[in-house]
Amino acid sequence: MKILKILIPVIALIAGAQFAYCETPQVVTYTDDQIPAATRNAIHKINDILCKSMQENKSGVMINMFTEEGRTSGTLETDVTDSYKKVGELAKGATFTTMHEYLIEAKEKKVFTVPLPGDRKNKFLISADGGKGSLFISLLVSRGSPKDIMLSFVYIKTAQGWQLYSFHYGIYKVGGRTAAQWYEEARGMYERGWTIPAMQWMQFVSTFIRPAPFIQYEKEAEMIEFFKNGGAEVAKNYNFPFKANWVKNTPVIYGLDTRLNKNNLMPVIVYVTKYPLNRGVAIQEEADAISSKLEKEIPGITRYSSEIGYNAFTEPPVDKNKNYKYRSVISKVR
Repeated sequence: MKILKILIPVIALIAGAQFAYCETPQVVTYTDDQIPAATRNAIHKINDILCKSMQENKSGVMINMFTEEGRTSGTLETDVTDSYKKVGELAKGATFTTMHEYLIEAKEKKVFTVPLPGDRKNKFLISADGGKGSLFISLLVSRGSPKDIMLSFVYIKTAQGWQLYSFHYGIYKVGGRTAAQWYEEARGMYERGWTIPAMQWMQFVSTFIRPAPFIQYEKEAEMIEFFKNGGAEVAKNYNFPFKANWVKNTPVIYGLDTRLNKNNLMPVIVYVTKYPLNRGVAIQEEADAISSKLEKEIPGITRYSSEIGYNAFTEPPVDKNKNYKYRSVISKVR
């Protein structure tokens, strides 16, 4: 069993969604304060209504604000209802504020750069559909939750006024960092020789690399290439399972996972023990013994977190269709 063998499919999915970059002089883009006050106020009122409806879980409010074409979509009601539920779970009790907004007149697709507040190194690239007359993109972000959520509302001007053309939500920051900032940390780990921890970071990054389908990081191609090459290096140099020969009863390590612990990731070791799962003290001592020399086997694994999680199984957890019983313990490494 190869560690992190799910890396390549994840990369393939992301790589298949690359933008076709095209610019056209037949574009007029107004950003933030450049937008006419009347237009901004009209959109802000709609945003306020939609955000309130999310807090109250009234998905019908958003459905009624879609264009006629959108409302006749066979999946709109289900999609919006599911989105409201998920946003409620991710950003419970949080408030949303406007990060950026754009008023666009374009006959063809337009890709433009968006600065990220508080981050001078990274930028977003936003792809806007053309040929729809006036297009307004409004990006809102949450505050006050462990994961900052981005809401992206895209409106078009119709005879009835501004109507919702599309809506997306996604994770913008985790632990106060964007996916691009987590990527920078992963590169630093890799340069120290901590290949597996770096790829664990990138596996996590892949879960929120795009907060909306039409928004990507300027460095996304670079991030994907790094993930792809690092994943291949891990698959080549590390074979799982392997025996922890330095520990009594020789437990067998089958793989690794991660768990978000406050604002950081904690490595989680998946292994098979010879102890019954009700032997909590024995399993804790065994986990501590594994930790004592794990750094030699997996460089960096004890460096980025003060704790390591362990999921102890009594049989190899190799069947994806089977629910295995296991015991979880945490080993403090410093």
